[in-house]
Amino acid sequence: MEIVTCKFPARASGGKLGCTAKICDRSETSLAFDRTMCPIDPSSAADELKVSAPDCQTDTSELIDLLSKTYLFGIGYWNGERASRNGYLLKSNYDWKASRIGKLGNEIVTHFGIWRLQVRVGRARVWVAGIGAVAAHDYYRKRGFLRTIANVALESLRSSDYDISLLFGIPNLYEKYGYRRAWTWLNATIETTQISTKAVPVRVERCRSAARADLAALYNRENANLTGTAVRPTFPLGNPFIETDAYLWKQNGEVTGFVFVGRTGTPFDVRSWAGDPEAILAVIKRLAMARGVSTVRFQWIHYLSKLSRFLRRQNCELKSEYRSSGGPLVRMISLERFVTRLRPELEDRLKKSYLSAWRGDVLLESGDEAVTLRIDHGKIEIAAAGSAPNSISGGEAVAQLLFGTDNPYEIVDEDENEAPGEDGHGLHFTDYPLRLPVEPGSDVLHDLLKRARIRGLGNISNMRSGQHIR
Repeated sequence: MEIVTCKFPARASGGKLGCTAKICDRSETSLAFDRTMCPIDPSSAADELKVSAPDCQTDTSELIDLLSKTYLFGIGYWNGERASRNGYLLKSNYDWKASRIGKLGNEIVTHFGIWRLQVRVGRARVWVAGIGAVAAHDYYRKRGFLRTIANVALESLRSSDYDISLLFGIPNLYEKYGYRRAWTWLNATIETTQISTKAVPVRVERCRSAARADLAALYNRENANLTGTAVRPTFPLGNPFIETDAYLWKQNGEVTGFVFVGRTGTPFDVRSWAGDPEAILAVIKRLAMARGVSTVRFQWIHYLSKLSRFLRRQNCELKSEYRSSGGPLVRMISLERFVTRLRPELEDRLKKSYLSAWRGDVLLESGDEAVTLRIDHGKIEIAAAGSAPNSISGGEAVAQLLFGTDNPYEIVDEDENEAPGEDGHGLHFTDYPLRLPVEPGSDVLHDLLKRARIRGLGNISNMRSGQHIR
């Protein structure tokens, strides 16, 4: 096991410390507390933070205790503890090898969690390190422990098979680790009186559990090529911190649609769905009216999904929410791995574009990584970075550009004074709005080549509007 040791100055105690509950029963089924134990005193703790991957045999109970005390999720310690054991940390896609804990002596004082996910970029699939449960013991805050463990964890991911990292962060924290806005939240709202659909399916059944293989399979088929959607199951037992009621309907014994809805509140929140759009709306209308709610909201709807296209033919409202900080954020882990997985999708799009006969090299730079894309009549070879007449250089913003955007031009500014080529022109990034999952991100390469002033291609930014290849 790799252990990284970092030295920090000990912090003087700020006064009398309250008694801290310490785990004395490390079993997988119960936690017992001995409140006669001495409280943790940071002034007497060792000054070396040892960072390593958590051991699922010896660290589980103490780790769950730390997370339950740090993240009560509004549901209290014991409910948080049970949720961690039943689908969030245990029995989940939590990556015990990639996650990191920090210990002072034998005490876990900080944690940087990583969940293994697979996300679509067009028909390509990329491996995503989903970040969660980033925590520090309350007595050890403001000592740089979180910064240390985050840097160690993210650096170790370079040698893994992860391509990018995603998280839902708090404001003004994760940008210093190279994260940038990943997408824009898009919600659709419609009044039940405005829903005009065919009849409700013959029989709508309530599911005892939303974590069903047939529901995951239906979702995956329906979202097979929609950039930004995750390959399910993301949480095999369901996310225990999201309370939903699940309903499904069948045809000839097979599930043909489902909806997951919030249990309380106004508007009537729909959090996941699959199936025929008219059937979905008919079911939702009936459920909302039975609850006495007149407004329905579809959370994080994909602009290109069947349901979104159907809703836009009704009387609905689409709301885009932009958050440059404190929302969904993305970070490149390995540019070479990411582009390698995208290559079949990029080649397919290039062959269908007006650039199908183009030949040339493009240097793609992201932070401290760079690769060369050698393009020849729609075929792409990924080579080591070298000199190239054409370049796309954007630092950390390249992760946003490749991952997906509704309009790649929004994050590209043709500035003659920035990163100039031999002809005085280059590309750089001045803003990072990413409206995932509106446009597949793998449109980016030929869209940029189409628009940008790039040596060898000339100024082709005056191409007819709307000439995008999908």
